[in-house]
Amino acid sequence: MFKQCCGNLLIGTRRRSESKGRDGALWLAGVGIALLGFAPWAYGEEMDVQAPPAEAKPAPTEELPDRFMIRGGWNFVFNADTVFSINGSRGIGSTIDFSKDLKGEREDSMWRIDTLYRFNPRHSLGFSYYDVTRTGVRTIDRDITVNDTTFAANGTVSSELDFRMYRFIYNYSFYHNEKVELAGSFGMYFANINASLSSNLACTGGTICGPGATLTPRGESQSFTIPLPSIGFLVNYYFTPRLKGTARFDWFYIEFDQFKGAMNEMYFGLEYRLFKHFALGGAFNRLSVDVDIDSSNGREFSVENDWNTVFLYGSLYF
Repeated sequence: MFKQCCGNLLIGTRRRSESKGRDGALWLAGVGIALLGFAPWAYGEEMDVQAPPAEAKPAPTEELPDRFMIRGGWNFVFNADTVFSINGSRGIGSTIDFSKDLKGEREDSMWRIDTLYRFNPRHSLGFSYYDVTRTGVRTIDRDITVNDTTFAANGTVSSELDFRMYRFIYNYSFYHNEKVELAGSFGMYFANINASLSSNLACTGGTICGPGATLTPRGESQSFTIPLPSIGFLVNYYFTPRLKGTARFDWFYIEFDQFKGAMNEMYFGLEYRLFKHFALGGAFNRLSVDVDIDSSNGREFSVENDWNTVFLYGSLYF
C-alpha cells in the first residue's frame, strides 16, 4: 500500500516537472526572438529595407548658340531661263530669249553668303548676297534691237547677263520651342541686272538694218535695279538638337503706276551641327522673277527669269 502511494506521488511530481520544463523552454525561446529583433535598434544599426529605385533624371538638353549665324559656300545655278527686252526712246525693242537667241549659258557657280541675327527667340534679321553672271556668243539669224541699237543678222553677238541679288529679311517666330520654329517673314530683294551685247555688225535708227544701212561694230549695255518686296513663311524642324531641316517660301506681286512685278522663291535645306559653333549643310533653292518697268520717257524694260540653285555651305554660330 505504501509502495503504491509513493509510486503515484513520484509519477505526478515528475510529470509536473516535465510540464514546467517545457513551459520554461518556450518562454526562453520567445525572449530570445524578441531580443534578436530588438538588437539592431539597440546598437544603432539600420534595418536592411530596400527602397524603390529612384527614377533616372533625363540628360540636360545640349545648349547650342544661335544668336548670330554667318554661312557661306559654293552656289551652283542651273536650268536658268531668262527672257528680256530693253526698249529705246522710240519704244521699240526685241524680246530676247538669252539661251535660245544668244546661246547664253544656263549655268553658273559662285560664292554666296547668308547672315542672321536673333534679337530674341521671336525676332531676327537676315541678309543674303550672291552674283550670277552668264555669257553667250552666237552668230544670230535675225535682227535684234536693244535700246536704240540693232544688231544685224549674220553678225556675231557676244552677250552677258549679270544678276546681283541682295536680300534683307525680317522673321517673326510666332511659335518656337526646342523642336520646331514657325515664322512669318517680310523681306526686300534688290536685283541689280546688267545686260550687255556687242556685235561686229550693228546699226542705229530702226528695228532692222535694211539696204544701205551702215554696219559697224557696236555695243549696248543697260543696267536696272529692281526692288522686290516679299512676304513668306519659314519652318525650322530639329530632328535632333544637332540636325535641322529648313523650309521657306517667299512670294510677292505688286502693280502700281508704271511698275508690275511678281516673285516667288522656295528653299529646302538640311544642316548638321558638327561642332558647337560650326555646321555643314546643303540646300535646294528655286527663284522666279517677272518684272515690267515702263518709264515716262518711253523706255521700257522687262525680264522673266527663273533658275534652280544647289547651295553647299559651312556655318558659324555665336
